[in-house]
Amino acid sequence: MDTTLPIIAILGFFTGSLLVQQILRWIVLLSVATAKQGGDFLGPPRRRLLWVVPFVVFFHPGVYIIGALIVGTGFCLLNWPGGGWGWFLVGLYIDIAVSGLSIASKYRRRKSARAQR
Repeated sequence: MDTTLPIIAILGFFTGSLLVQQILRWIVLLSVATAKQGGDFLGPPRRRLLWVVPFVVFFHPGVYIIGALIVGTGFCLLNWPGGGWGWFLVGLYIDIAVSGLSIASKYRRRKSARAQR
């Protein structure tokens, strides 16, 4: 077994930690743009920032990162690039899975804490 393949997987894991942050920022930005805006000085929640949604969708790198992951995974499944790209994507998807489980655990704890109040 080649010793560079696990190193490539580790690089994919670290790259995943950077990409997950950008994807989560994009998701939060979409949820804020589509939620009703209000507050103490704005009055009751009633308006949405729907005019911002096309800019959020097309100008934030999150959507392009997701597209690149889909295309890159498709190429690796068809075995086009060769080399260590499969190992890189394995490390990247492991990081995405670990981050997703961590976020789900924190969300579940937060939700159960709210229910106990």
